[in-house]
Amino acid sequence: MSYLLRVSVSLRGEKSWSLKLRDEFTEQFLAVHPGVEVRDRHTFPIPHLSLAEMVAGQTRVADQTPEQSAAFALGNELSEEVLNASAIVISTPMNNWGPPSSLKAWFDRIINSKTYYREIPALRGIPITFIVASGGIFSFGDTTKHDHLRPLLIECVTRLGADDYVFVNCDPTIPLDAKKLAPDAPESGYLRAQREIPPAAARIRK
Repeated sequence: MSYLLRVSVSLRGEKSWSLKLRDEFTEQFLAVHPGVEVRDRHTFPIPHLSLAEMVAGQTRVADQTPEQSAAFALGNELSEEVLNASAIVISTPMNNWGPPSSLKAWFDRIINSKTYYREIPALRGIPITFIVASGGIFSFGDTTKHDHLRPLLIECVTRLGADDYVFVNCDPTIPLDAKKLAPDAPESGYLRAQREIPPAAARIRK
């Protein structure tokens, strides 16, 4: 069945700007692609890799021992979720100039022998939308040199063959949280992000 995989990272719930934009993206995606299922994957319950899990993920599935197969169970589940998606939207905040550790834990689970060593690249043809929210401005201007999140995201997905990825950037969010700037103000990073959603949401795996 065709589905949109939503990978959500923020822990802020209703206060999260990335989750608000994820929901707007979903609404517009479904308007263009009615009937597509939505599957949610929250990263915060995903544990970081143990040594046994890391070794299992580096071992080809056909060569895994029963113990390694058991250790790879979650990685296999997450990988299948990605491989079969019709589109992926990853909504995340920037934490201390980089990715939240739970997002890194998710990538560590889906980058493995099953997804990396493939005749047809794992993410080829799957549209990926990154929704990134940050307190300060890091998506443009002189401060982009401090952005260690977006380059990592690009590296991770392109290593798996991604050829269709875009960013929806919501920054800065500090004025929004402090209510010094309305979300619909002309200079609002949220309004700018909203304008980036329609073309991103129009894409689906062919």
